[in-house]
Amino acid sequence: MSSKLFSPIELRRLKLENRIIVSPMCQYSAVDGSATDWHLMHLGQFAVAGVGLLMVEMTNVEPRGRISPHCMGLYSDDNERALARVVQFCRKYGNAKIGVQLAHAGRKASTRPPWQGREPLSPADGGWQTVAPSAIAAREHAPAPKALEREEIVALKDAFVSAVERAARIGFDAVELHGAHGYLLHEFLSPLSNRRTDEYGGAL
Repeated sequence: MSSKLFSPIELRRLKLENRIIVSPMCQYSAVDGSATDWHLMHLGQFAVAGVGLLMVEMTNVEPRGRISPHCMGLYSDDNERALARVVQFCRKYGNAKIGVQLAHAGRKASTRPPWQGREPLSPADGGWQTVAPSAIAAREHAPAPKALEREEIVALKDAFVSAVERAARIGFDAVELHGAHGYLLHEFLSPLSNRRTDEYGGAL
């Protein structure tokens, strides 16, 4: 077909056979940050569909960076093994290039999944203390995050580097850093994300 959608494109050293990209979609189906059979099915269906690039969902660089307790992580050997199994499956049966989106939810972490209202999850209910550039809650009635100290920021940088190294060992073709939606990297970049989201009539 003559449409550019079906023509190859190169992104630095990554060559895609077409310009169809499956966006990262949070599945809220991980166990302790590790991919499950659900991810094998979910990602496998796209790997065989003829897309140019398949992006794995927002994958967090430390446990407290997860949006919910059911979100994906790449911060432990168990996480790495589980995700490698999924990627190997996709490689065996599909021909799509595969990328992973690395992230940290910052002050918007520790919530219930969408079908439970995304309400903040307390440590007593399986949640955790969130962190952010400043101790400002994500929204009204949400608990305030802990303001990160300088040494904690350095440790978070190391966590991102470690996750990239794990992604390289798994064999991902691309790594994307999530810098939007009012998550941690966005919180450092945008003054808007250092105010409560309800001040603007909704989530950023």
